[in-house]
Amino acid sequence: AVVSTQSTGGAEVSEIDLNPSDFFNALKDYKEQIDLARVARNEIESDDTSSIESDLRAESEEEMNEYMRELEEQLKGTTLGESFEKGKDGELDIDFNLVSNILNSFSADSGLEGPASSILASLGVHLPRNEDN
Repeated sequence: AVVSTQSTGGAEVSEIDLNPSDFFNALKDYKEQIDLARVARNEIESDDTSSIESDLRAESEEEMNEYMRELEEQLKGTTLGESFEKGKDGELDIDFNLVSNILNSFSADSGLEGPASSILASLGVHLPRNEDN
């Protein structure tokens, strides 16, 4: 509830007395209304769900294919693709390239905190510092 309102330099500033119990009850009621609306919507659309999901998957796949075509077109004139390692089958080895790039970045940090060590630490991986460099 708004306790008082003051005008300060043309702006109104309200002091609010927030009752946590009322606030959480309002949130609970709102969540229940949303849940009921979802249940009602699912009952109405249950017959169409599988076709809608199928359409969304196809649309998403087509969008991704279009994105990849545009990306390939933009990178066509560059040598970026040559910087990646390929597997035995000639396909891009994503796992190897990821690990290789993270380790190269970690090495470039020269024992200091950097992007690679921060990412690895957030994953619970703590590599020893390279004492040879």
